[in-house]
Amino acid sequence: MNTETKYPELFLKAVKHVLAAEGGYVNDPNDAGGETNYGISKRQYPHLNIKKLTIEDAIQIYYHDYWLQGCHKLADAYACFLFDSLVNHRPKTAIKFLQMSFKVSADGILGPISISVINRLKDNHEHTKSMIALCLAYRADFYHDLAVENPTQERFMMGWLRRLFILQQFINIEVNHGSD
Repeated sequence: MNTETKYPELFLKAVKHVLAAEGGYVNDPNDAGGETNYGISKRQYPHLNIKKLTIEDAIQIYYHDYWLQGCHKLADAYACFLFDSLVNHRPKTAIKFLQMSFKVSADGILGPISISVINRLKDNHEHTKSMIALCLAYRADFYHDLAVENPTQERFMMGWLRRLFILQQFINIEVNHGSD
């Protein structure tokens, strides 16, 4: 990942993780996500030639359209969780995973109350590990419901769950530096 723009270190760490999870160009007719490249979808960006999207362009989109939508206001572990969730889900859905975990009004808007509650115990690594596990459980439940509602998506379940386990490892080891 070689970019000319200066991005925050945490974003670079998070985007490297997301790019590894997303991979390159995919246009699987059975995937509800549709045509994507580096995780950027044609549905979300109909004006882009997704097939020719460069990694530098994807990183720029991720920074401006995803990271700056609230990730930069959260403690590191939650920022990385939210970023991965924003890439994989609609923004309101991604934010609700955090809000439900922290028992604040799950309106899908990352406002000052949600940010304050989420960041309140940011230095307590045990609490953070527990809350990240709860956030991931809400995502796993969401994936389960997707597969139940649309059985054609069931074949993606193992990949979705694998993504959650890898995200948990990434946050616990690389973001929280293995703190127990």
